Amino acid sequence: MEIRWLYKWHYLWIIVLLPIIHGHKTTANTLRFTKRSYNASIPENSVGKTYVRVDEKMGIFCGDPDVEIRYKIVQGNKDGFFKADEEVIGDFWFLQIRLRTGNVDVLNRERKDQYTLIVKATITPKNQKYSLAETETTVFITVLDTNDLSPLFLSSEYETTIAEDTSLYTSILSVVAEDADLGMNGEIYYSFEDITEQFAIHPSTGVICLTRPLRYTEKSSYDLVVVARDRGLNMKRSGKPSSTKIKIKVKQVNLYGPEIYVHHLPNIIEQSNTDIYAIVRLLDRDPGIHGEIDKLEIIDGDQDGHFRIRPSVKDGVVKKYEYNIEVLKLLDREAAPQGYNLTLRARDKGVPPRETFKSIVVQLTDINDNAPVFDREEYDVNIPETAPINSPIVKVKVTDADVGKNAEVLLEIVGGNEHKEFRINSDTGMLYTAVPLDAEIKSYYTLTVSALDQGNIGSRKQTAAKIKINIIDTNDNDPLFETAEADVYINENEPAGTSVTKVQAHDKDHGENAYLSYSIANLNPVPFEIDHFMGIIKTTQILDYESMRREYTLKIRVTDWGLPYRRQTEMQLKIHLKDVNDNRPQFEKVDCVGHIPRNIPIGKEIFTLSAIDFDAGNIISYRIVSGNEDGCFTLDGNIGTISVTCDLGDVKSDVRELNFTATDSSHFSDTSRMRINLIRTKNISETSVKLLNNENIGFECRDTGVARKLTDIIASSEKNNMPVSIKEEFAMMPSRYGENVHTPELINFPNEIRINESLPLNYILTSIKGRDRDLGYNGKLIYGISSGDDDSVFRIDPDTGDLRLIGYLDRERTTKYELNITIYDLGKPQKSISQILPVVILDVNDNAPKFEKNLVNIHVSENIANGTAIYKFNATDKDEGENAIVSYSIVYETCEFYINSTTGVLSISEPLDREKQNFFELTIRASDGTNDLSALHSDALIRIIVDDVNDNAPNFSLPQYSVRAREDIPLGTMVAILTGTDPDLGEGGEIEYSMEGEADIENPFSIDRLTGTIRLIMPLDFEERQVHTLSIKATDKGNPPLYSETTLVVEVIDVNENMYAPVFNSSLIACKVQENQPAGTLVTQVKAIDMDMKGDDSRVGYTIREGDGLGYFTIDNEGIERAFHHPMMKDEKDDIYAGKIDISLKRITMMQMSILHLLFGINLMGICGPYKSAVSSTNEKVSLKKQMESKLRMLTAIRLWCI
Repeated sequence: MEIRWLYKWHYLWIIVLLPIIHGHKTTANTLRFTKRSYNASIPENSVGKTYVRVDEKMGIFCGDPDVEIRYKIVQGNKDGFFKADEEVIGDFWFLQIRLRTGNVDVLNRERKDQYTLIVKATITPKNQKYSLAETETTVFITVLDTNDLSPLFLSSEYETTIAEDTSLYTSILSVVAEDADLGMNGEIYYSFEDITEQFAIHPSTGVICLTRPLRYTEKSSYDLVVVARDRGLNMKRSGKPSSTKIKIKVKQVNLYGPEIYVHHLPNIIEQSNTDIYAIVRLLDRDPGIHGEIDKLEIIDGDQDGHFRIRPSVKDGVVKKYEYNIEVLKLLDREAAPQGYNLTLRARDKGVPPRETFKSIVVQLTDINDNAPVFDREEYDVNIPETAPINSPIVKVKVTDADVGKNAEVLLEIVGGNEHKEFRINSDTGMLYTAVPLDAEIKSYYTLTVSALDQGNIGSRKQTAAKIKINIIDTNDNDPLFETAEADVYINENEPAGTSVTKVQAHDKDHGENAYLSYSIANLNPVPFEIDHFMGIIKTTQILDYESMRREYTLKIRVTDWGLPYRRQTEMQLKIHLKDVNDNRPQFEKVDCVGHIPRNIPIGKEIFTLSAIDFDAGNIISYRIVSGNEDGCFTLDGNIGTISVTCDLGDVKSDVRELNFTATDSSHFSDTSRMRINLIRTKNISETSVKLLNNENIGFECRDTGVARKLTDIIASSEKNNMPVSIKEEFAMMPSRYGENVHTPELINFPNEIRINESLPLNYILTSIKGRDRDLGYNGKLIYGISSGDDDSVFRIDPDTGDLRLIGYLDRERTTKYELNITIYDLGKPQKSISQILPVVILDVNDNAPKFEKNLVNIHVSENIANGTAIYKFNATDKDEGENAIVSYSIVYETCEFYINSTTGVLSISEPLDREKQNFFELTIRASDGTNDLSALHSDALIRIIVDDVNDNAPNFSLPQYSVRAREDIPLGTMVAILTGTDPDLGEGGEIEYSMEGEADIENPFSIDRLTGTIRLIMPLDFEERQVHTLSIKATDKGNPPLYSETTLVVEVIDVNENMYAPVFNSSLIACKVQENQPAGTLVTQVKAIDMDMKGDDSRVGYTIREGDGLGYFTIDNEGIERAFHHPMMKDEKDDIYAGKIDISLKRITMMQMSILHLLFGINLMGICGPYKSAVSSTNEKVSLKKQMESKLRMLTAIRLWCI
């Protein structure tokens, strides 16, 4: 707070003249005012001849007795208010400015508060008119304010309307008055003419606020009169204030919203023609139009407009405030599976209208109106034809938008499975093989799978999907020749590359499994080759019947391109070499020369021709080509014998040449020449006899070697056509293409598999190992699960034997599987072996405990005893063992409750206090297992509502309150608001206030029993009492009632009531005193008058402010000035000083030495609340007073205390 020291003073100049001899003359250079400018003041409305007040001597020093000085206002006095006078005392010509007399107008500060006068001083010789010198000075005159104006309201009447539900201490209106005066004269206090508890007005701002609840039904308008006084007037406690009328109208408010009550009808069956779902009744507790219902509507939850609201009608009469929720369209539960959450809004006709909202959940009962839906309309899958029985093929997924039995689906194969090759698991949707498949018999299946829901008979719905199964060929068929054996013939001597025949085989498999390659499987070289792809057999060389093999047996092998093994078949092809007459006969001997006697007897054989034909079976005949014209020789054409047929003695020539040829009827040999020498002999000598007896009489021939060659050919032919062993000639068919001898065997088959139910899909549980001692396809193993997988969660890789998970395990569904593992080979006939594999599903903590109730609401009294059980939770866990052990805990620990971890009993652990916390929402956690890392949990929510007991007395926030109030605040001013709180409910929380004052005085304050508002009802007087101590009591309406007390200390703030300064009778007093007077000599006596009320404010004190030189003078409080201490002496050295001594007594009047207080501080409730004083304790006041006294002691004035 600002602390202001207020002084009011008046100055009196006292000139004490001492006899001094002057010896100088005044010149123009020495003529000047004591200052270039002066500051003066004069109260407004002053009467004529009132002098302005100055703080210092105003004029000119002039000790020349032969001159005169005149003052004149030459500028700034346009209105003629002022006049300049001169008064000479000693050697000083005082300038005095006063108001002229006879002025019609007066000084008005509000009109003009400052005048600037130019005063000219003219010095002339005595009794002369001419001027010796002139000079000027400026005088600034300030017009001082007086309380000459009353506050004026801007409006004579104010009117406002407020709602009856306006909050307490809300500012509702502000009145404004103006006062053009300054200081306290212009400060305005506002108050009500008649004190009211309904409203309060801020004394300084004029803001009116509400201090009691309004009720339109009790009073609909208020007429108030607000009074405005300025503080100057308020000090006098007199005068007429200004006033204005206030009319406050109370507007009836719509206090209550409509209440909605819904009567539900049974759940709606979807797609039914239900008309009315619910009946809604509305109630509004407001009277009049505020209680009338404007409308009820659906504002949310029905975007598609399935519902509408219409007034209820009975017997043609509309029921008031009763409505039906009607169904407009057929409802589909599948479109809104959670139902419809309708939000109703009821609005009344109040101003402003109030709205109430209510949510209604519309549940729909399902009918079987949806057919099952496959996730795909068509499935395309591939499966090898070697897949064993019960091999999983594809899993179909079916959903049904209905619920309950209407959504349960039965799967069945209804088409394409005439021979029952497949089966489907209706529970899992897995399709399996039911018989061995053969791609060669049927390579493509189109199955129709039906999904039939299990709704009521007659309403069941069915849908179907196609499963297209492509049977993949796996090379399970051997290539087959058209015939197992064949005989072909070929002529000898055909050129190399001659096609012999074409063999052709067929394979029932497909693709590369049916691609065929041909080869000759003979171990020994044969003069044939085969086109590997076409099967055409060709010769690789020219074949010779006579020297080569005449019959070839070929093993033709056909091989497919299948994987992992190729299949092959052999056939026997016999190639017969046909002999062709491709050789001419050849003579064994040629160029024969012989001697025969002429006397050889006729008919005698002389020579036998021998010709050889390499061709087998040819008959050779001989012929004489030439040299036998006379017929002396004859040739047996069949055997080649040459005989004599004539008498050779008659033959003239001694030498005969015969030419022969041999033929096989197709070819002729080269001509063989024979030379016969005829010799003459008389007697047949012994030599002749020998010659005649010789087969070839006397012939010598050249041997052609044909016989030897024929022998070689025959030997080669015999060798090449010797019988051969099959083992030597042909490679054995590989054993893998042989018979399927051995049965598959299981290797290291596990006795049991124990697995966790949490294993992921495609996890390999184990690898089944088997073997088959056969080779090729006879030893190729295929793995399968014949039975035991009713949940369709396992699959064994048919090639590797890896047992995998294809579905999720759930121990709570199935604890053990007994899988029938079967191993098949691909031999013919197929052999297999089976063995049961137990699969035990181990429990994993995959099920959280489940509460019987997830949401619990209970009420408990706040005075319930510690240890009382208030609820028992029960949770179960589907797991087993430790995973099923449930422990209970409170998620967010609270000191008020604890739960038994084993039994789940929730109990009270500390006293409850509804006023601290009236609602608890605890999250109870049920955890399973003992391993914190794997433990699962579920939470339940319990809402605990603490019921109230009247166990709390009203409470003030502080044991003592302190406020400050100016002593001049108007009656009815709101000094403080003391509001207690009682956290109890109902009557136990309703508070009434009372107040007890001090015993020794009448209590100047009152308290509103309903709101605790404290008002001033009697004037305060700081001089009579500085502090008021009040006891405030707050009592609730409980049974029994409880109460509490607090103390309110109101410190009264002193206000400066000293309105007027003392006034001297005259502004100048001249007096004389002789020198050498003793101390205490009376010099003069001054008198000042104070217009304040009788008392300290009007008591006057005096002091000498300046001009007493070395302290020769003193003045008492009676205004008597005396010589002080030293006798006054004339000193030649000081005659100038002594001669110019002037004693100025300046009177200062102290206003009440107190601090200016603000009566009000910050409003506790808003702009119109009570204010607090700047000084809050008595100690502060005492300290302030000491400071004040210290400052006063520093003054050199004689002080008047006005306390």
